[in-house]
Amino acid sequence: MRAGDTLRKLRKERGVLIAAHRGTSGGNIIFNTIPAYENALRHKADIVELDGAMTTDGVFYAFHDGTEPLLLGSGRNIRTMNSSYVDELYLRNPSLTLTSEHPNRLEDVFNYLRGRCLINLDRCWLYWREILAFIKKMDMEDQIIIKSPVNEEYLAILEEESPGLAYMPIVRSVEEEEKVQKFRINYCMTELIFEDIKDPLVEDSYIRNLHERGLLAWGNVITLDEYHILSGGKDDNNAITQEPDDNWGWCVNKGFDVLQTDWPLLLREYLLSRRS
Repeated sequence: MRAGDTLRKLRKERGVLIAAHRGTSGGNIIFNTIPAYENALRHKADIVELDGAMTTDGVFYAFHDGTEPLLLGSGRNIRTMNSSYVDELYLRNPSLTLTSEHPNRLEDVFNYLRGRCLINLDRCWLYWREILAFIKKMDMEDQIIIKSPVNEEYLAILEEESPGLAYMPIVRSVEEEEKVQKFRINYCMTELIFEDIKDPLVEDSYIRNLHERGLLAWGNVITLDEYHILSGGKDDNNAITQEPDDNWGWCVNKGFDVLQTDWPLLLREYLLSRRS
């Protein structure tokens, strides 16, 4: 079964699905590592979201470039390193203490998660052809949902090389979403980014139209910081410190099918409480 079909099947069976942002980390468990992905599944996530970065010799790692100062204590971007160098690095935990954990090769991550969950692969549009070939080589097309900003060059390459791979555009306007429709690809879900809850992307009629076209809606309730607003302020921080009904509940009522969170078990418990 293709990943898009699995996604729709799970949505029908489980209700709103939960994606764990970079796994679930904390303490000595570091985000974008195998322990974090295992932790996410134990925290009842349906989908594991992870980032990919490629080294100068073409090896992929589960790593969000730009986090090197935090995780590696270095200002050097992982994309300028070779794999033999990266394999010798040690990751730092949230207390900035060195651990025995190395950056995980994406091949190892895929093998660890093989057959266990859907995987949303982020941050790989910088090496689009290479990552599409890697997914084929790993024979993981039935689990992967790949995403990118709306870029016609990326979409054309996807149409040419992997039209059956489940795809989710990162959409910030109605006009962007309309561009995606022109391509013969397996467009199964759209990630909606909105700073204001009055944005046309979250009008009831627009989300209803997505559903009528067989598309699912992905919302980011993650709180990256106080400056990046991804879901109109209807986010994890406000759900936890204020009122979940006004935040997670707002997204559910709007018709979002998948919510990406840093707190999957709390969100799972909230979703279950709505059924009681």
